[in-house]
Amino acid sequence: KVKNIQVRICSLNDVLIDFAQTMGKVRRGIPVKKKEGLSFESIEAFRRVITPRRMELIQSIKKQKPASIYELAKVVGRDLKSVNTDLGILKDHGFVSVETSTIDRKRTRPFVNYDRIEVEIPV
Repeated sequence: KVKNIQVRICSLNDVLIDFAQTMGKVRRGIPVKKKEGLSFESIEAFRRVITPRRMELIQSIKKQKPASIYELAKVVGRDLKSVNTDLGILKDHGFVSVETSTIDRKRTRPFVNYDRIEVEIPV
């Protein structure tokens, strides 16, 4: 099954309205469907996070499944520091996860647990 990550472009006010409506349903005992996803206030804010180089990292993590951040840096031909910086931004925004292993030595493995990014832009 293909797993998608939902990204909405919407104002903070829209997010707060959705939250208030959901909380109202919960208080009244109406079942609420769980929604997962990310929101950005503007297309520009989304583009500041998902740059072409960061998208390349996401795609390389998904396809190559590197065992460490060092290995990812080698795969994409970039220095470790810039890859670490970009991974931190992607992790902070929920696009990438990491797990630390200490089996033979400490390694941090990045992973992506979705197959597609779906962006919803209101007109």
